[in-house]
Amino acid sequence: MSTVLSSLRAADEGLSGAFDQAFAPAQNPWRHLGALAFLSLLISVASGVIAYALYDTSVAGAYASGLRLQNDPLLLGRLLRGMHRYAADAFMLLTLLHLLREAARGHFRGVRWYSWLTGIPLLWLLWLAGITGLWLLWDERALFSVTAMAEWLQALPLGAELLARNFLTPDALNDRFFSLIMFVHIGLPLLLLGATWVHVQRVALPRMWPPPWLTLGTLVMLALLALIRPATSLGPADTGHVAALLSLDWFYLFVHPVVNTLSAQAVWWLAAGLTVALALMPLWRVSRARRHLPARVDLPHCNGCARCVADCPFGAVVMMPRTDQSRHARQASVNADLCAACGICVGSCPSSTPFRRVEDIVSGIEMPDTPVAMLRRELQRKVSTLDGPEKIVLFGCRQAADFTRLENPTTAVMELECAAMLPPSFIEYALRLGAGGVVIAGCREGDCEFRLGDRWLQQRLLGLREPRLRGRVDREQIEVQWCGRDMLGVEAALALLRSRMRGVASVRTPDPSKESEHD
Repeated sequence: MSTVLSSLRAADEGLSGAFDQAFAPAQNPWRHLGALAFLSLLISVASGVIAYALYDTSVAGAYASGLRLQNDPLLLGRLLRGMHRYAADAFMLLTLLHLLREAARGHFRGVRWYSWLTGIPLLWLLWLAGITGLWLLWDERALFSVTAMAEWLQALPLGAELLARNFLTPDALNDRFFSLIMFVHIGLPLLLLGATWVHVQRVALPRMWPPPWLTLGTLVMLALLALIRPATSLGPADTGHVAALLSLDWFYLFVHPVVNTLSAQAVWWLAAGLTVALALMPLWRVSRARRHLPARVDLPHCNGCARCVADCPFGAVVMMPRTDQSRHARQASVNADLCAACGICVGSCPSSTPFRRVEDIVSGIEMPDTPVAMLRRELQRKVSTLDGPEKIVLFGCRQAADFTRLENPTTAVMELECAAMLPPSFIEYALRLGAGGVVIAGCREGDCEFRLGDRWLQQRLLGLREPRLRGRVDREQIEVQWCGRDMLGVEAALALLRSRMRGVASVRTPDPSKESEHD
């Protein structure tokens, strides 16, 4: 299973890198699948509210009201209907892609189990919302779907046959049925909005909205699709006749051909099996080698500044009243069940500085597996072993790649759980120890394994977020590479930094020939 996940992760990296060639990393749609799905839901809901005002919820008038929108001479009805239909299709497609990507990245384990489990019911809810919307058109496609659904429901025990007979037969298809379907079709999207809110409760600063240009592009694309390829109805439904051949909306009506190919019972077992399998995925255990202890607060060194609370990507750190005799009013507290052991909180702590004179320094919040004192000792040891005029320290994120292969007599590699675990003061400290330059390598931009690491680190380096990299540090000695598994990108960053170091050295070194001429 680990091999399969590794292969899927590599494929995701490759696809994300390919999209980066066409889009700016921050605008890469592959990184905003969840946000794009939410945008599609909102477009579908907004257009549906307008369409409801123009819809006749009766068996006799349903088809005619849909046809009226389709044939609107001003094309506004076509735009409205198409936007509603294609946004709903996009919602289904983007949600499935979002689920597949999160699965490929292993985001169903550890602290992400809650988001994973609460996302599974969304699949059922959005499918039911979509299929009932197609029924409201009451054309030949809708009649086929209603009939096929009745046959599928009859394969269920516990009164499903009675349900199908009372609601999904020609005799039962009356205005009351349409009112019921309309109620379901309106209620489910509202329930989806609430369920989405529950889905993101355990993440800090969730990306609910795509970037502005991506949002605008999505709206334009859906509008053009609605006008160029309008969503149309088939012939009116005739309860005495089901068409033998018709086109389907494969985003929502895919289940009917599958039932015809297999059997109603087999598809129920398949649907139940897939749902249970998805729900059981968080129980897959991580190997002991990859487990890390959660962050731990050291009260004597915590001043209650709350920077760790602001930076934690999963809301694992909270502030609470002080429990010791300190003059500070508050202290940080870690919820171990929510901690991803990313170390971002360590990078945000003002006491995580290597310039303190204490031999065994302790930060206000520490990662027990890699305390700050250990990082300082390792940095001191590795820099002391470097040789040559172009000494470089590479701080690499373990989630991105194994950067230890780049270690050599002129390059020291310091591994971190996340690039944002690096306190900015460690960069200055490495330069003070004798390194000529520092390279920071992490996950691709906007694709941090721990969600916010790249954003926080960049803001710290730019002086926009505490703790800041001090202004006295020469930025020409620092190279940041958001490369993911692209080792060539890191090698290019190392070569670029060495080139700059050589240029500085040539400026500072006197030319012997010119000195002799001057004499």
